[in-house]
Amino acid sequence: MSPAPASTSSAVDGVAVRRRRPRDQTGQITAMLIIFSLCALLAVVAVTDISASYLRRQSATSLADGAALAATEAAAANVYGSADDEYVPIEPAAAYAAVTTYLRDTGSYTAYPGLSVSVSVEGATVRVALTMPYQLPVPLPGVDSTTTIHATGSAQLPIY
Repeated sequence: MSPAPASTSSAVDGVAVRRRRPRDQTGQITAMLIIFSLCALLAVVAVTDISASYLRRQSATSLADGAALAATEAAAANVYGSADDEYVPIEPAAAYAAVTTYLRDTGSYTAYPGLSVSVSVEGATVRVALTMPYQLPVPLPGVDSTTTIHATGSAQLPIY
């Protein structure tokens, strides 16, 4: 393949005019396309990782809410309280046992490896906090490919 001519000629009013093509701008579009492609690729990777992490957090939050509801239903200390009570009191040990049973029965420990759970009971409110590691779908060099997902859920059992 022969190099492009350094000059071109044309006729203006019958007189040959030689024009030189400026050499300082040759290949600029190629460099711009490469930079744009790299930026577009990084944007796609970032959106993929962020979307996947968000979806994992949403499912973890739903799981925490379900575990909290299971705890309120299974760990009700005394359904028959005084006339002034608005919520059923919850026993902490029974709430923790109900949460771990719920997570085991739903297959959460196998679906989310490394899942850890924390259960706290404050009066009639059960709070479940879940923490799990998550491997990002598209790892980037120089960036940790594992992140930690945190999710919480709480529930109360009202007396009607």
